Amino acid sequence: MSTSSSGNLPPSPVIPLTPEVRAAYQDLYNKIEAAIEGTTDVTALQALNAQQAQVDDVLQKDAICRLDANAEAFTALLTQMNDTNNGLKTLQGQIQATASHFQTASDILGAINKVLGLLSIP
Repeated sequence: MSTSSSGNLPPSPVIPLTPEVRAAYQDLYNKIEAAIEGTTDVTALQALNAQQAQVDDVLQKDAICRLDANAEAFTALLTQMNDTNNGLKTLQGQIQATASHFQTASDILGAINKVLGLLSIP
């Protein structure tokens, strides 16, 4: 399976998230959920559960930003996105190293690449 490396993340993503970026995070969340339900690999479950929580936090903080539209919520979302995206890069590397252990790795890597690609600097 081949994946492309995305470039550096921009210092300031658009917040609240654009519909396309939000949909990409939601798709990633759903694919991670399907992978969690479909594997008994303890190592994979630990990595997937950790990143699913991070992705969910991005979605929740984005929802708060949309409701509150205040600077504190924007800062919290930006921090969460940066932390989550760093964790996604780590998860991406772990999946690449252990891709033979679960069938859905390709779908998750595609969803990660979509999220990171939507946030990359042209």
